[in-house]
Amino acid sequence: ALLPPPQSSSSTPLPFRQPPPPPPPAQNQQQQQQQQQQYPPPADGKGPGQGQYPQSQQPLPPGYPQSQQGPGPRGPYPPSYGPPGQGRPGMSPGYAPQGMAMQPWGMVTRQQQEDGMLTEMMRRFPPGAIDRDSARRFLIARDWDMTKATHLLHEHLNWKRSFGCPVDPRSCLTELLKGKTFVHGHDRLGNSVIYHFSRLQDPSHRDLQEAVRAVVFWAEQACKSSKGTGKITLVFVRDGATAANADPNLGRQIAPILQSNFPERLDRVLVYPSGPGFRVAWQAVQWVLDSNTRKKIQPIVDQYELLQYIAPENLLAELGGFDRFQFSPSAIPGINWWDLESHHTKQQQQQQQQQQQQ
Repeated sequence: ALLPPPQSSSSTPLPFRQPPPPPPPAQNQQQQQQQQQQYPPPADGKGPGQGQYPQSQQPLPPGYPQSQQGPGPRGPYPPSYGPPGQGRPGMSPGYAPQGMAMQPWGMVTRQQQEDGMLTEMMRRFPPGAIDRDSARRFLIARDWDMTKATHLLHEHLNWKRSFGCPVDPRSCLTELLKGKTFVHGHDRLGNSVIYHFSRLQDPSHRDLQEAVRAVVFWAEQACKSSKGTGKITLVFVRDGATAANADPNLGRQIAPILQSNFPERLDRVLVYPSGPGFRVAWQAVQWVLDSNTRKKIQPIVDQYELLQYIAPENLLAELGGFDRFQFSPSAIPGINWWDLESHHTKQQQQQQQQQQQQ
């Protein structure tokens, strides 16, 4: 009943499959040339090249359907992604899934899809009509919906021609000389700062269309002077204002113009001072606004809160800073002494005509 002795491994070798012999070197080179012609490598080493990608080369994440094939940011995009704005379920239009790394065959990043949409947006307008930053702002304003952003940008260009942009300051000089609104300095982020003193508003003695042009003029100047951010900070000063200074008609006229033609420009609104009455009204009104607009409005109780947004050397002394700036006609860009003299003469003539009529 003894077990038989183990056999030697040299007498009975274990079965195994021999690997196939390597192909000749010439055959290897021929196959590599065919693969490079059929599937070219990336053009810049960072993204897909200019060739068509086979369906077999597209590993799809679980649960993601196929999309149609079409042009992408760096050439034809793979069937796994489809055109910008037709992403996976649950994705924002024009965005690639967050956290998905770029794969060798056609997986594009979010930045690459945005660049592709910007290029397509620029191609839809005549050369020089818009710049890349403007195209990005209008796309962001419409949640990267190409159709809606293109329509909004077309309306903006038509509005600029009909409104007469850039605004000539001589066309609204009466409102500009009141000094109720002006651009001065920058906040801590580099945004241009627009100061508006509501106590200087006088709805009973102003031309509505001229007041609208004055607001658009200062909005244009603020966009030009921003330090790379392209954003604007509005300091709305309520100190000394009364109910007689309220101008709701001007607000109703200017709000749609700024919303449609200056999208993604406003960074924040600092309302100072915000007393108990304003805070109670704000608590009731803020929920009517969308979340993005609600976040931009910051009620300010005292001057120390303003210093969190604007450095003391850039904040007006009236508001607790060190800047001794005082508004004067020289603060209006594009105005010289001859324009002021002509305007003064015209105002005197109008006053004399009114006195004669009375």
